[in-house]
Amino acid sequence: MRCTGIMACLLAATAAVGAAEELPLMGLAHVGIRVSDLEQARTFYTGVLGLENAFTTRNDDGSIFVAYFKVNDRQFIEIFPGLRPDDAIPMTHIAVWTADLEKTRQMMQNRGLEPTAIRKGPRDHNLSFSLTRLPGQSLRFLEFVQYMPDSLHILSEGKALGARRLSQHLEHAGIITTDLDAALDFYVERLGFKEVWRRVNGETKRVELVHLRMPGPSGDYIELSNQTGNPNLNRRRAGSMAHCSLEVPDIKEARKMALDRGQDGIQEPRFGLDLRWQFNLFDPDGTRVELMQPRAKDTPLPPVAYGK
Repeated sequence: MRCTGIMACLLAATAAVGAAEELPLMGLAHVGIRVSDLEQARTFYTGVLGLENAFTTRNDDGSIFVAYFKVNDRQFIEIFPGLRPDDAIPMTHIAVWTADLEKTRQMMQNRGLEPTAIRKGPRDHNLSFSLTRLPGQSLRFLEFVQYMPDSLHILSEGKALGARRLSQHLEHAGIITTDLDAALDFYVERLGFKEVWRRVNGETKRVELVHLRMPGPSGDYIELSNQTGNPNLNRRRAGSMAHCSLEVPDIKEARKMALDRGQDGIQEPRFGLDLRWQFNLFDPDGTRVELMQPRAKDTPLPPVAYGK
């Protein structure tokens, strides 16, 4: 497909995918984040956010490969040790879960994509495949998972769901895009995500953020942060844009609980251009976790919001 301009590509892509069957996606499964010190990370993800380390997997030498912090029975934040000082972007990947992995993979092949072979994880025992050629974005790969009966995830059902959790829903993940047109073409035309909102700078008219809701019943989405033409990002900026967002029922109560748990310097909740109350927390390596209160049901979201 050849088109000029973001909106022209988006309209053409929406028309092309609209008639196609939706991918059978059930929602976000996890985000992968690398950290420099796992114990310090625990003080944030468990100590402040209240997410329990449900289980871990290990390397052959016995060191921890991944620590899984549980949001709910189907959603996790995967924490990987080994972040280096010169790694600008701690977030490694995001994953989506499906009840029919084989069908999902076949549909992607039919759309001209090149998914990896389906494999059973040697550590967690889930089935998964990945897309590794991700145009115009910072993710190393996009993973698709089917939870298996003997997996660590299913065996932990009903466990590690303590009342200290600030959130019970991983709602969206933020992705840095270095070519917004290419990323939109990939997610909208190839994968069938639907644009629901974008933020545009009112003065320059530059698109800053785009929200793309994934196919399926979850309502989960990804947020594309437009960094086209800005390839050199430091940890502070990259960690803020490549982020995850947790939904909380009461934004003021969530902030109070975080403060009571020793998290200093938390901003007052603000009402964003997406018409939701929100505030930010940052893990010890600068990765942002956004806390967001649901939008009022009688408040429709405008497709475009203009701000500074």
